[in-house]
Amino acid sequence: MRRTTLKDLAEMLQISTSTVSRALKDHPDISSAVKMKVKEAAETFNYVPNDFAVNFRKKSSKVIGLIVPEITMFFIPSIIKGISSVLNKEGYHFFILSSNDSFETEKEHIETCINSRVDGILISLTNETKDCDHLKKLKEMEIPTIIFDKTVPQNIFESVIFDNIKNAELCAEKLIDQGCKNILAIFGDENLEITQSRLISFKSSINQVPEINLSIIFCKSANLVKEKLDLLLDDDSIDGFFAMSDETLMGLHSSLIKRSLNNTNRKVVAISEGTLPKYLDETYEYQINDGYEMGTFAAIQLLTSIKKEASGTHETETAIHQI
Repeated sequence: MRRTTLKDLAEMLQISTSTVSRALKDHPDISSAVKMKVKEAAETFNYVPNDFAVNFRKKSSKVIGLIVPEITMFFIPSIIKGISSVLNKEGYHFFILSSNDSFETEKEHIETCINSRVDGILISLTNETKDCDHLKKLKEMEIPTIIFDKTVPQNIFESVIFDNIKNAELCAEKLIDQGCKNILAIFGDENLEITQSRLISFKSSINQVPEINLSIIFCKSANLVKEKLDLLLDDDSIDGFFAMSDETLMGLHSSLIKRSLNNTNRKVVAISEGTLPKYLDETYEYQINDGYEMGTFAAIQLLTSIKKEASGTHETETAIHQI
């Protein structure tokens, strides 16, 4: 059944579309009898206001574009919940685009957001993204944008990241306090800023104890972690493990289970969203990276930028917010 429009109601009632519109909005210039007749027709024929058209006239779509590298069970769902909790209260809708960790797809999604007339964009960059040149168009078009979690060095937009230095340092201290002497640290994609900041901090803390031997591997996926550990776990002297994310922790856990090493005295410490370790092994320790908190904070920052843009008081802001 075709959607009923204002024009349809006007033709049925033989009045103008402007009269129908004002009657639905309880405009004081419209008589009570006309208002009642219009509202009864609207209810009978299931008239639904065209929010897009209304917002377009207001020069606002009330829609946000959310671009993520990929949608997995790790971390992203909690971020989406955080974003949703903020945007819904403010009457905003958002659509999610997955780049599948492809830089070319990320660029296409930027164009999709522009063509969809979004009020703003929240974006977490792909592993292939090396700079933010492709985002400059958003700045030129004055589309508020917040980069969160996965970012690269840039001075175009605000970014929201975790305090990677502090979290990695605290994880290192946990392993040191447990007396671990031969530690294997598992990091993600070494080209990412998040990986490098955690790596530098973790190494710096561990290297303060000369008698500790530290080995490091880089893995872009949980499966790659398992492949590399199939060889490295032949070394029975490893007594401590560090996983820089839930995904690397999943690969580590699977390898330990395979070799029945999960119930030994080996210590496992990770940076995690907080849910996964509880279900894998209650002995695993972790520093929480709260995805929900990141999502809410990023959404709040974006709405603040949108309001500044709308009021004409928007100023160039490239602050890095650590949470």
